Amino acid sequence: MQSLPGHAQEQTAASGEEEKAAEDPTKISTRVGAAYAGELSASGSLAIGPRFKINGRVARSGQWSLGASYLLPVAILTFAAGRSELDSGVKQTRYSLGGFVPLNSLGLQTGKWQVFVPFGYSYTNSRQPVTDLDVQDGFPMQISSNSGYVGLFTIRPLTQRMTLMAGGNFTKGTHGFSGYAVAGGVSYHLGPNDTIAVRASHIDNTFGQKQRLGLSYQHEF
Repeated sequence: MQSLPGHAQEQTAASGEEEKAAEDPTKISTRVGAAYAGELSASGSLAIGPRFKINGRVARSGQWSLGASYLLPVAILTFAAGRSELDSGVKQTRYSLGGFVPLNSLGLQTGKWQVFVPFGYSYTNSRQPVTDLDVQDGFPMQISSNSGYVGLFTIRPLTQRMTLMAGGNFTKGTHGFSGYAVAGGVSYHLGPNDTIAVRASHIDNTFGQKQRLGLSYQHEF
């Protein structure tokens, strides 16, 4: 069988990306968005060709994430770095290498549900405020941990415009570090390129918890 020219392969790949849902974590596209979940944040991604994109997010409090994703035939790989703060006041800097595997790329049929397996390795550095009885102010205690994580994420169209999203993952690491995260929500497509969503999430790990309920808007170019 004669192979497609390079530009034709890129057009085919681009067409496949356009057919993917906006909620699909393996989609390569250029987007901008804003969200409110206790504070304002802005996010975006820049597609460079049909397989590579750069991702970023920054919040008003200074929490941020930056990374890049590369699409493979059976998965998408993502490297990311970021800083976040738990409700307990613990500040975490995290570096991770992982991705998502769509089960249908492995030949598994899941009907109207699109099911993905998130997986990866992460290095987390946590600074925890500790109070000394003889000192009025707390001082930071720094703890580092290497960990692996695995989970499940799924999306399901409810109507032509509305999509259900749900997922979670479990993390286990060194120095007794462990935790889990769960999230769910509903998105509504205002048009072919504009989506709003309501999401709730809960994170619980060795250093504390974080709960958020948020509203977001996203435009895809």
